[in-house]
Amino acid sequence: MHTKRMLHVCLTFLGTLIFALSVTAQVHPKAASTIIPDISEWQGKLTSTKVANLKNQVSFIINRRQYGANYQDKYATSNTNLYVKYGVPFGEYDYATFNSTSSAKNEARTFYANSNKNAKFYVLDFEENDVSSGTPNAAVKAWYNQMRALTNKKLIFYSYQSFATNYANSARQTFDAQWIANYSSRPTIATDLWQYSNKTYVPALKESIDVSTILNSSKPISWWVGSTELHTTPVTAGYYQTSLPKVTTTKAVYLYNSPTFTTANRGTKVAIGTDITISSIRQRSTGSYYFVTSNGQYITANKAYVAG
Repeated sequence: MHTKRMLHVCLTFLGTLIFALSVTAQVHPKAASTIIPDISEWQGKLTSTKVANLKNQVSFIINRRQYGANYQDKYATSNTNLYVKYGVPFGEYDYATFNSTSSAKNEARTFYANSNKNAKFYVLDFEENDVSSGTPNAAVKAWYNQMRALTNKKLIFYSYQSFATNYANSARQTFDAQWIANYSSRPTIATDLWQYSNKTYVPALKESIDVSTILNSSKPISWWVGSTELHTTPVTAGYYQTSLPKVTTTKAVYLYNSPTFTTANRGTKVAIGTDITISSIRQRSTGSYYFVTSNGQYITANKAYVAG
């Protein structure tokens, strides 16, 4: 009798435990080895030890590069360089603060210019509506179009479910994948990557952070960290590829004091219709081209901005 009673108690406990675990798994669906965290300066400047340990605890990392065009994440460059060093796959994201289609394009250009080109993909984090001119959908589409002109890599849309459907429901469909946040239950819209928690403990970091998991089996881990070029149209297609005697600006554009086209390296802003004398043309490792002017400055060779 005692043995049977003990067996009954054990079986009852085991059944309860299995049920509890199955319910928990609906919201917390993966083991530590498949954690996909997103990281920003809030996690501090990562050390070599932390990143080396992360390699065995995560599938890949999504790192913030900027908070709008005017603020670069303090540790994005250091952290992403460590990911490269220790072989941790990663993507980068831009937390959007643009307020129009024009500023969305500028934000995209700044994001790409400052990004680590070893990133496997790029993300638009659109979770607050700052758009005061035009519509949010138009601004999101402008960001996408500008990024697509700069890179063939995968472009991902991120937001929480209600915001995505209310403010960018048409524009987000253009992106290569949907990364949706919902901490209480699975998203009810099409979702490729699900941010299911904002407080999952990651041993390598010794803190709890935002983490995600794959929902779409047609876009497994290999889709995110494998071949980076999803689109077959070469990035070079929109650029002049041979030097010209001069170009005329078709849009307002900056001359730069360095081949790295960042805000800090901007020189004179050139008005539409200005003739610029060219001395040579160069190509970046990313595929894009730029001209060297006769006075030693630099200007884009993008056909959307200059004409030969």
